[in-house]
Amino acid sequence: MYIVVNNIRIHYEVLGEGKSIILLNPNSVNTGLMRFIANKLKNNYKVYLFDRRCCGKSEKNCNLTYEDSAKDVFEFIKKMKLNKPFLFGCSGGGTVALKVEINYPGSISKLIICSAVARNNIIEKPLYAKIMEKLPYYPGKKNNEKFEKLVTESRSITKEELNSINIPTLVVNGGIKDLIPKEEVEFISSNIKNSEKCIIENAGHCNYIFNNDQFYNKLDEFLKK
Repeated sequence: MYIVVNNIRIHYEVLGEGKSIILLNPNSVNTGLMRFIANKLKNNYKVYLFDRRCCGKSEKNCNLTYEDSAKDVFEFIKKMKLNKPFLFGCSGGGTVALKVEINYPGSISKLIICSAVARNNIIEKPLYAKIMEKLPYYPGKKNNEKFEKLVTESRSITKEELNSINIPTLVVNGGIKDLIPKEEVEFISSNIKNSEKCIIENAGHCNYIFNNDQFYNKLDEFLKK
């Protein structure tokens, strides 16, 4: 299905019934990755799989900022007439989720932030990314360069902005194997008043969304509170 929000054509899917929860994909990844989570949640929740702008089947010929992506989500919530849904963001989608609550307070009721960053340029670029930068061409190079620019040039989220978040927030990290250092989890969770953190050691960057009992038990407990 498609909807136009913020003058951008967005692809989305809906599974299940119950309290609404929106899933935001990582940078440059489509809804396919998030469908694994959706299948876990659809028996108890109405799950909205949301292809962020420049991702999957959503419009790609557009500007790409975290602020614009957050506005897309906010406009989606309004157009779909969702009553303060839960918002789940993975990696870059987690950064977007933080921006939604900071820029549009009161539009959601709970936040789940998985392996995301608030502060810019704290991630050491993996070797494969350094190699790909040197290639003159490969399929998707232009779009990937958009996301590289997003990561390197975006404005950091400040302590004061995190302090403004008052809704229950779960901050998750995959431990020493995660691309996102643990200190970023500490920075985010310690500056959000009503937050809790979950470190899943040796799980890696968002890998815990694939059948990790510790993660899903914690998520289930958090959502049902």
